Amino acid sequence: MTKVEVLDNLIINYNEKIDSSEDLKKQILVAYGANKKLFQVDSPLITITFVYDRLQMNTILHRNTKDWEVGYAYNHEDQINQIAIFSPEVFETVSTHTKGNFIFVLTHELAHIFTNNIFGFLYPVWLYEGLAGYVAKQYTIIKKLEKISDFSLLHDKENWNKNINYPQSYLFTKYLVDSFTEKNMFRFIKLISQTLDKHHTYLDFENTFKKFFKIKFNDIIIGWQKTKIDY
Repeated sequence: MTKVEVLDNLIINYNEKIDSSEDLKKQILVAYGANKKLFQVDSPLITITFVYDRLQMNTILHRNTKDWEVGYAYNHEDQINQIAIFSPEVFETVSTHTKGNFIFVLTHELAHIFTNNIFGFLYPVWLYEGLAGYVAKQYTIIKKLEKISDFSLLHDKENWNKNINYPQSYLFTKYLVDSFTEKNMFRFIKLISQTLDKHHTYLDFENTFKKFFKIKFNDIIIGWQKTKIDY
């Protein structure tokens, strides 16, 4: 039942009895186009596998996934630039998401592939996730955050997994882009990837931020908290 198609530099695996090739391709091109427009480059070959039940997703990712997890960008040994994502046809039945969220999630996961290849950075996790959310324009309707986490608790993978906060990551990343421009943020991220270990500390990040932008990271956080968004 699985059909494999090639769309430009994308390999698509899907169940043709469930999904329409035409509908999938339209959404894929929109999601890919949003990333190409921002990053101004094409990505290396990407494989997108559409998934139809939670067990299949768990098998692909080699772990038990949570109800809210619907898409994932990953590299496994010789499998690089891979995306596993639930088909839009089952999005609502296998997760807490609505079908309308599919395009945002796909754009987000594609953004991870782009940033992995362009920048190669992992930390801070809030920026890694926030940048993907920025590309996908996720959480734009958020007017009030349910919680504000200390950024030190969103920095590394271990703490992020305990304090996951995608809306905060998106809103703060957007604030940084609005404050410093996309060009300067990309320059900063490249500096992180070139000068710091992928698993660098929060203090390392703070020091690098201050050297690059000539302002303390905490002062930027205070400025963000004074914006019109109701916290």
